[in-house]
This record gives sequence, C-alpha cells and structure tokens, in this order.
Amino acid sequence: MVIQKISLQRESLGEIAYRHLFEAFLNDALIPGTRLLMDDLAEQMGISRTPIREALQRLEREGVIEAHGRRGYVVRETTAEELNQQYQARSAIERFAMEQLTIDGDAGPRLRAMLDELTARPQETADQVFRANRDFHRGVLEMLDNELLEEMFDLVWNRGLTSGIWAKLARDEDCVEKFYADHLALIESIESGDIETAHVAGLAHINAGRAMYEI
Repeated sequence: MVIQKISLQRESLGEIAYRHLFEAFLNDALIPGTRLLMDDLAEQMGISRTPIREALQRLEREGVIEAHGRRGYVVRETTAEELNQQYQARSAIERFAMEQLTIDGDAGPRLRAMLDELTARPQETADQVFRANRDFHRGVLEMLDNELLEEMFDLVWNRGLTSGIWAKLARDEDCVEKFYADHLALIESIESGDIETAHVAGLAHINAGRAMYEI
C-alpha cells in the first residue's frame, strides 16, 4: 500500500490527508478489508498523527472505514443493502431538487453551462470521473441554496467510495460521451416543465447507477 507523501500547503493537513485517502479509495489503492494504522499512514505521508487522526475520524463518520484495534481502522465492505439505502437516499434528495428546478422553470441555461464545463474536464482517472458526476448532481442541488440538503448529499455520495465502480467507469472509452448524454437527459426533463417527466428521468438515472454495481 503506497500513499502519496504530503507537502506543506495553505490547506489544512487534516484536509489534505483526507483528500489523499479519498483518492486512494476511488482508485482501488485501498480496498475493503485493508487495515489503516495511524503510525504507518503518518510515516508514508510525512506528517504527524494528528491530521491523520482527523482524516480517519471523518472517514469513519462517513461510513467508509470503521475502528479496528488501537489506533487503527479497516476499510468497510459495502453490502448490497447499504447500496440500496444509499441509492434510495440519493433518489429522495436529487429527485426533490429536480422537482423544485422544474417548478422554477429557468434553470435550463445554468444547468447546460455547468454540464458543458464538467464535460470539458479530464475524466481519465476514477477520482476525475467521481468528481465530475458528483459535481453535476451537487450543482443541481446547490441551486436550491439549502445547506442542510447539501450536507446530506455529501454524506450519501461518499458511502460508495470503496465499491470500485468509479475505477471501472474510468476505463470505459466512451465515459465522457455517456456522462454528457446521461446528464443532458436530466436537464431536458427539467426543461420540459413537467414534474412527472422529471421524476421519471431522475428515477431512471438513479436506478441505472445502482445497476452498475455487482452486489
């Protein structure tokens, strides 16, 4: 297991450690069952245990890892039931956002501009694919200006870090084209002005995401 050493920046060390671990989960460098020891991680990243502890405690709160022994954690295995719950929660949050924007009636141009910007980003690694997809759905939600919903969104999306699905998507040669087409369909359903159309499109998108997992 190799975790990139950290160089000092203005960003807090705890946040940087969290981000490095986050990327390791997405790229399958840390898979379910892997033990994470604070001392080992601190040595690999070249920092003290305090920011490592902060990062690990945050990941534990998000359900990605769980405590295992003294000063240690283990990467959790995501069960089929947990994935079902994750996607049910996504459906509730994201379809509500689509409903509100459909009622609003003028979100189309902003959504299309956001999709164009995200599609122009590189999507060659699992981290890049994850962030493009998450940023689109979070961008939709941010248009409601509801911080509590945004916090719920972040918690739900981070539950799927250890599934391996994002690395799989990054290997798909048509990844960018599919990303654009899938999310354009959501925008068009919002632009239709019909709540039922938006609900159906949102549910189909969520169900397609859940179907990609092998459990």
